[in-house]
Amino acid sequence: MKRKRINVLYQCDDKFAFMAGVSFASLAINSDKEAEYFVYVLTPDMSEINRRKWCEVRDRYSEGNIHLLFLPAEECQKEVNSWNVPSHRGSWVTYYKLLLARYFDESSGVDRIIHIGADTLVTGSLTELADFDFKGKPFAMNWSEKMRFRGYPDGARYCIAEMVFFNLPEWRSHQCEERILRFIKAYGDVFGSKDQGVLCSQFVGEYEQLPLKYNIYGMTFFFSKRNKRLFNNAPVISQEELEEAYEKPEIIHLARTFLYRPCEVGSLDRLYDMWWRYCKCSPWRDMEPIKPFPPLNAAEKLFRHIFETCPIHLAEWLYIKARHWSANVQWFLGRKRMEW
Repeated sequence: MKRKRINVLYQCDDKFAFMAGVSFASLAINSDKEAEYFVYVLTPDMSEINRRKWCEVRDRYSEGNIHLLFLPAEECQKEVNSWNVPSHRGSWVTYYKLLLARYFDESSGVDRIIHIGADTLVTGSLTELADFDFKGKPFAMNWSEKMRFRGYPDGARYCIAEMVFFNLPEWRSHQCEERILRFIKAYGDVFGSKDQGVLCSQFVGEYEQLPLKYNIYGMTFFFSKRNKRLFNNAPVISQEELEEAYEKPEIIHLARTFLYRPCEVGSLDRLYDMWWRYCKCSPWRDMEPIKPFPPLNAAEKLFRHIFETCPIHLAEWLYIKARHWSANVQWFLGRKRMEW
């Protein structure tokens, strides 16, 4: 019986090689030994030490079914630098996934590939992705709880680009890269949300919904059942999918919040122990927590205080309402700016 093939793309600079590496370790630990994984790492500057650590993960957990390949990022760097777009915390790597078709031509054997963000844990085997139905669309993403964003067209889904599942034959036939380049070179980063803004705004109705289990927001993992439903309020997410996603998540997204990531000094993240268990199973097992960055703003400091002092269900509810409210205000102001 032919093994299912799972293609995965990580992209990171050397600064976040440890974080993406722990994610890779979690993927390897939870991999299906009957499937074959091709893991590609697109990096502009990963050190030889960190490359060896990634290879150590592969060698330790693979039974010949995990393949690891590092991709040079010089072409991506040159292209993105010409766009004159803002960095994301000092790095432009987040844009690189928009150019991934350049690395996988039709003879590469890669027709579908999922980009997995560095700040994640892969807690499932990902094997169902081999049979995912794109319905003829070039990529799939998860609908955000914010649902809409400033300046986006009415009816446009606001999705999260941390995990993007690419259907490369359709990506090419829809001329996605060409359309992205025309837009960015004409308007730049008008939405302030990097690659995410481009994908959400320029391909309205052209991408498929990725199941919730491939992007569980770590902040919500231990929320009450009611607050999980309230947070994940996209109409396309059924109660059944919601419950299954939290019971058996495939990817957990440990986004930077006012609680800090589990790897950061002073973290209050409720998945702290889970992340460090995976870290201890990796070549980064002896690392110490890193300094949080960027500093918290006033609103984040307030919510950190709320989570430290208020009953947890109330703190969760206030946080959810604040996110939904801020998203609606941003959307309204964005629409007004466009009208003016």
